[in-house]
Amino acid sequence: MSEKILICEDEENIVSFLKAELEYEGFATDVAYDGEEAMQKFDTEYALVLLDIMLPKKNGLECLREIRKISETVPVLILTARKEVYDKVAFLSAGADDYVTKPFDTMELVARIKRHIKRSRPSENFIINAEAYSAKINGKELHLTKTEFEILNFLHSNTDKVKTRDEIINAVFGDFYGESNIVDANIKNIRAKIAQITDAHLIETVRGKGYVIRHV
Repeated sequence: MSEKILICEDEENIVSFLKAELEYEGFATDVAYDGEEAMQKFDTEYALVLLDIMLPKKNGLECLREIRKISETVPVLILTARKEVYDKVAFLSAGADDYVTKPFDTMELVARIKRHIKRSRPSENFIINAEAYSAKINGKELHLTKTEFEILNFLHSNTDKVKTRDEIINAVFGDFYGESNIVDANIKNIRAKIAQITDAHLIETVRGKGYVIRHV
């Protein structure tokens, strides 16, 4: 089944162009020509929303805020002819994932759409349950110590955000006056246990900064 994108745009020539390009790339599309229609059609089954700022009846910012009340994870990519920094900051602060100004390059837009959809997908191979202190890769349990689990869970809950050793220590140990290499030692142990199950490099070292788990 094709992934579906909701196009919220009132200019018919742009809608026609976007539909043709996205359907050529294998996506299904729905269209809303005003903000009220956009919110009537929106649900969490959409893989991504393309949202114009200047929509009739209900503007793009109002729609974005309503979308984020329903879903924090469906990617929303803003389309606009306006280039003011204030607009960009306002939409990104309200929960937009990206901001593209018209006229846009088609190949770049499609690449951004695919990237955001890919990043929004939960990992199929790595599952972590904080309440049960359980972490599994490919259905196999990772047998972690409490500290190892809490470090892994902290990185996972901050996916795509590089966390320094000090941030990890503060989150996992609280007030701690030992050496920061305790993080490195635990990361080494976690990686060794992951390596028993898969060759995937789940935890990435960012030289000079810290560690990160990225969407795959």
